[in-house]
Amino acid sequence: MKKKKNNMDPPSSVKGEGKKNELILRQMETLGKLGHWEVDFVNQTLHWSEGVFHILEMDPSSMPVNLEIGFQSVHPDDRERAIQHMTEVLETGIDYNLECRLITATGKIKTIHSLADVVRNENNEPLQIIGIFQDVTEQREAYESLKQQELRLSSILQSEPECVKVVSPEGILVEMNPAGLQMIEADCPEEALGQKVENLVHPADVKFYKSLHESALQGIQSSARFRIIGFKGTERWMESTAVPLANQTGEIISVISVTRDISDKVVSEEKLIRIKRNQEALINGTSDLIWSMDSRFHLIAANQAFLDVMGFLQGFPAQEGDSVLIMSQGEAFYEKWKGYYERGLSGESFKTYERFISPITEKEEHREVFFNPIRNVEGFITGLACFSKDITDIMAKRMELISSEKRYRALVENGADVIAILSIEGKAKYVSPSITKVLGYTEADAMHMNLFDFLHPDDVPKIIKRLEEVRSIPQGNSLPSHNFRIKHQDGSWRWVESTITNLIEDENIAGIVDNFHDVTERVVQITAIQTQNEKLKAIAWTQSHIVRNPLAKIMGIVDLIQTGTLSVTEERQSLDHLIESAKELDGIIQDIVLKSQRVIVP
Repeated sequence: MKKKKNNMDPPSSVKGEGKKNELILRQMETLGKLGHWEVDFVNQTLHWSEGVFHILEMDPSSMPVNLEIGFQSVHPDDRERAIQHMTEVLETGIDYNLECRLITATGKIKTIHSLADVVRNENNEPLQIIGIFQDVTEQREAYESLKQQELRLSSILQSEPECVKVVSPEGILVEMNPAGLQMIEADCPEEALGQKVENLVHPADVKFYKSLHESALQGIQSSARFRIIGFKGTERWMESTAVPLANQTGEIISVISVTRDISDKVVSEEKLIRIKRNQEALINGTSDLIWSMDSRFHLIAANQAFLDVMGFLQGFPAQEGDSVLIMSQGEAFYEKWKGYYERGLSGESFKTYERFISPITEKEEHREVFFNPIRNVEGFITGLACFSKDITDIMAKRMELISSEKRYRALVENGADVIAILSIEGKAKYVSPSITKVLGYTEADAMHMNLFDFLHPDDVPKIIKRLEEVRSIPQGNSLPSHNFRIKHQDGSWRWVESTITNLIEDENIAGIVDNFHDVTERVVQITAIQTQNEKLKAIAWTQSHIVRNPLAKIMGIVDLIQTGTLSVTEERQSLDHLIESAKELDGIIQDIVLKSQRVIVP
């Protein structure tokens, strides 16, 4: 039966009231970030209100949509859960109550909370489901943020390496994090909570702790140092900062404090004090001058040596605050040092060399003076740190070293020996100037050559073997000297005697040292002597066979005469033969002498 219209309400008025309600509904959905939806299971259609389209940033003209399209708007990670929840609602009759994420048309991710009722027929079959959802993205993000913040604060408190505690106005420990429990050597919170904190404080330091606690109760944040004695007797130095903890009405209800173990810091501070005293003793016990000044050239600090010099120069004892610019030594002295100070104050770090006659000792002094700007935490230059190092002894030794080096270089340049430093491949790393005198090459020429570039081909295998051998002998040892041939710059071959030393691992040399000199004349002479000796041996061997023949005759005749068995005639004949043999022997000897004279060069 159709309901009769109220004759009291004109049709135009009813229609206007419906539009007004629809407008109010839209405004409510917009303001509340709401939307309503309906699913028709008979026709498999899905209807969204404009509020839903607004949340999804979609055009309302795309209605109607089907369920599949509707579920496509659900975030992929939540889609399966949303479908499963819809299935359980329809099959089991549970309430539709779902929070999930949607993806808008522009790609944004929003969180919605949806509630719905199912309309069923007399057979309890679902005909439609009508629901609403609200954009709770901001609430969810705020909740997650708050949850994360609470989790972070809890994690920080639990993992904080310093003691964080809450103490009642009466000084009773109410709460303490694990780090604090560890500091006071409590095996569990129950052992410490409810105890008076001052019972853990060293008796001599209780007054410092009480002052800290009372200041916090008066609303004053303050800090103090004191010692505690843990439950197991360990003594520690602590530094605590306490602040008041008030309720919503501003009433201070407890004191919260952060306490750190500074035992190591106290030990370090005591050590630094000792170090500082030692440093003061050291800087005051040196002849080096150490001082600092501000930007107005006033002395800030100095060691005793500088104060003595400055006092001597200005004619009265020096002290902090005095000007480091001294006029008593003349305008040139004043302007020079003022220039140094101005350079340093301009931001330049530099050093200078000073050579002068000391007005105190009247002896020549050499000093290196260092200037370094002093900057504050903002980086601005506030002064200058200066250090004058006495290098008089060093300069004396340096001059001695220079003289020694000059003598050594003169010996190297004018000596008969060539000194070369070779790489393990035979490449020259250094060649002494005497190379020109010995082989005619310049130093530059030799530095661009390899040993094997001017080595006689017949000597190459032997030199390769020697370079391999020298690498295997101990550092600093040498191989026996060896002769080989090197090509002179004029193309001739020269014999040299070489001694090589292994200094490959020496960081100053890093190579094989070859010391060689020209022995060509000696080799030629020795070769000539050897040749003469060989010729003389040949002559001696040859002539010895010729000499033996007449000598054998003479010896035979002499033996025969000595027997006394010869007649007078036989003796006379034997003497004649003896004379002939003697003359033959004399001729042979003269021939040997002549041949020897032709072999031996005078």
